[in-house]
Amino acid sequence: MKRFLKRAFIFVASSNIAIMSFVIVFFSTENQVLFGGIGAFTGFLVSYLLLKRKLLPQDELDKVERKEKKYVLAQVKDAKTKLQKLNSNRFKVRSIFVYQNITKLYKISLKIIKMVEKEPIRYRSAQTFFHQHLDSSAIIAEKYVQLLSQPVRTHEVSAALRETENALKQMERKMEKELMVVLEGDMNNLNTEIKLMNQQSLTIEKK
Repeated sequence: MKRFLKRAFIFVASSNIAIMSFVIVFFSTENQVLFGGIGAFTGFLVSYLLLKRKLLPQDELDKVERKEKKYVLAQVKDAKTKLQKLNSNRFKVRSIFVYQNITKLYKISLKIIKMVEKEPIRYRSAQTFFHQHLDSSAIIAEKYVQLLSQPVRTHEVSAALRETENALKQMERKMEKELMVVLEGDMNNLNTEIKLMNQQSLTIEKK
């Protein structure tokens, strides 16, 4: 509501300035309507822009934030599709350890996606997750399932399975670090609050 009132005030004030400009220019140019109109238009435009910059400084910033939020939500939607693939593949593995590994990747990914969806500004610290780690996790899990489905377990297939299992373990460690990066702001805030509480406690004890 405040923004609406400010916009209304800017328009009314600019209109009044435009009328005054018209009158001043009209009489100073010996009743030239054309020059009066130009003066009115110039007065309105200049006053409108100056008042808008002064009273509504966040307008351009809001546009950027809305555009950024739209982009982030599109990335979140795409990430959810990749996450579904990762989730479906974890039920196709035979090893309990690999199942737990992929489940961990799924849970961490889901947590990051939900946090970014709720607070799009977190996307700035989770770009590696969205553009690299989630893709890699889904691809490695899918490759593992494809290797399992081979009708003959050759030495090469077994070696590829072991290599893929190691890759999944590495991805789990990377995902854990990624989660900590996204949570870094929360951790800093928590540490700050703890320090403030300790300082207050010391102050009370001294009294």
